[in-house]
Order: sequence, then C-alpha cells, then structure tokens
Amino acid sequence: MYDTAVIDSNSACLEHISGLLKDNRYINSVTCYCRWVDYLGELKHRNIHIAFIRVDSPGLHGLSLARVTRGMSPNVRIVFISGVNDYAVIAFEEKASGYLMWPATQKDIDEVIENIRAREHWKRGDLSE
Repeated sequence: MYDTAVIDSNSACLEHISGLLKDNRYINSVTCYCRWVDYLGELKHRNIHIAFIRVDSPGLHGLSLARVTRGMSPNVRIVFISGVNDYAVIAFEEKASGYLMWPATQKDIDEVIENIRAREHWKRGDLSE
C-alpha cells in the first residue's frame, strides 16, 4: 500500500488525480498540495511513497521539485504530470517512475501504479507476482 502526494497549483488537477488515486486498490492515502513549500515541509515528517508532480507548475518547476524531493527522501517514486510530451525524455533522465499526460484516466493511473509495483518486485527478486 502506498501513501501518495499530489503537487500542483491547479485545484482541478489535484481533485482529478486524487480521485483517480483513491480508486486504485494499492493506494493507502492521498494528500494534495497546492503549494510546493507545504509539500516539502510535510516530506520532512511523513513517509511518502509516490509523489505526483506537475512538471510545468509555476514557482519551483516540477523537475526542480523532483530533485529536491530525491535529495530529502531518495526512496520517493516520482510520477510527472504534464499536458505536453515535451518533458517526457527529461523526466525519465531524472529517473521518473512514470509520466502522465493531462487529463489522466483511471487506466493511466492504474498502469503507473502497476509498473511501480512490478519494479519493486523485480528489485526484490520476487518475480512470482
């Protein structure tokens, strides 16, 4: 089960993505942040497994926020959200665990979560699932 964070200044995106995450059986909790400073403050005190970051959000750019996140909590999986493909290559160079095109669907969310789960099983050598 994963504790997740969604970071975006757009409240419609936050509501949409959090609703999709809540419908995934592997998600334990979803916390939304409109401000990246609030997210970073919580990251110091909470165990967040997956962070869904809007790559082209104003203020601290999503790629920079991902780097700060990894510096503070190296095990957090980063999934980028964007309305364009322009950042996809850069996102995977940053070792993103996923890249969602806005507006994402339930299928998109479920595939990203399943890919994260599969990689974790593979890293542990547990290939039975």
